[in-house]
Amino acid sequence: MPIYKTSKIEILEKSTLVFREKGYYHTTISDLAKACAIEKPHFYYYFDNKKHLMQEVLKYADTLLDEYICKIAYNDAYPPKARLDKMLGRQCHYFLDIKGGCIFGNTILETANSDSDFKIYLQTTFDKWAKAFIYVLKDKYSMEQAEELAYAVLQDFQGGMMLYQLHGDTKFILSAKNRALLLL
Repeated sequence: MPIYKTSKIEILEKSTLVFREKGYYHTTISDLAKACAIEKPHFYYYFDNKKHLMQEVLKYADTLLDEYICKIAYNDAYPPKARLDKMLGRQCHYFLDIKGGCIFGNTILETANSDSDFKIYLQTTFDKWAKAFIYVLKDKYSMEQAEELAYAVLQDFQGGMMLYQLHGDTKFILSAKNRALLLL
């Protein structure tokens, strides 16, 4: 395997893709080293172990979610429905155009009952994601209703992602998007 100088961010980017596709428990450091075109010991320059790497992957993915999806919610230059449509469109891109599903949803399903070290990162991410939807929905609904609907949108998308993975049919995710747009 040719060896290249690889930065921490490049390792996080490539590791995110591997974890999305194979999951935490089925991914080995060898898998990650191959995907990153580095030797296994190079991981330990940046990360203490696979668990530490996964925590950093979740933080990195959270930052991307914030930049790519959540920040749209707070751009009051556009009406709420336009913001919601753009957020949902980007979610669809994230779920449909990049193999492996949702790193957050996958990790919850795989580790929720066995690895509490990831739980706080996942809770923080989903709460931030929901707050972005709440912000968009708050003008039409009470805060209590907006919160309930925001989590319902997230549940619908995560369920749609699971069914898409199972059946290979985009209708599950696109239907979740259309149902969410009906809220505004």
